[in-house]
Amino acid sequence: MLVSNFRPSARPRRRAHGFTLVELMTAILILTILTTLALPSFREFIANQRIRNASFQLMSSLTLARSQAITQNGSVDLKKAGDNWNAGWTVTDGTNTFGAQEALNSLRITDSGGLGTITYGRDRRITTAATKFTVKPGTDMSGVTPRCITIGLSGLPSSTVGDCS
Repeated sequence: MLVSNFRPSARPRRRAHGFTLVELMTAILILTILTTLALPSFREFIANQRIRNASFQLMSSLTLARSQAITQNGSVDLKKAGDNWNAGWTVTDGTNTFGAQEALNSLRITDSGGLGTITYGRDRRITTAATKFTVKPGTDMSGVTPRCITIGLSGLPSSTVGDCS
């Protein structure tokens, strides 16, 4: 009888770990499709958040102006920084600046009176005619809701969802 000196390898052959090229390309394709579907709603979400933040900042500045008018026992102005409210605004009593907001690009903020200044008197009420602000996206986008900021008779601002009517 013949005896062979052939011995099988002591270690069994291992299977390679990882992904094949076909599996990787399939995963990338699925990820691309899901991203394409989610992108429009994400843009709307970002635009709605910008509008919410801008309306909150405007309300904070109005509240600051009202509070400073009471504290200073005099008039305090909320003035737009440029040609429109999108360029930002400052809260000042003429000599002191209590707060400032930088430009809010990609948004459109308008007031109902078309004025550049909202003045709070020492009685904490506004002395100017403009009592409503509308905050909208700079370009028309479907699914994005504007906000309306209204200054009440007592001088307190309030925010509602939707266009000022």
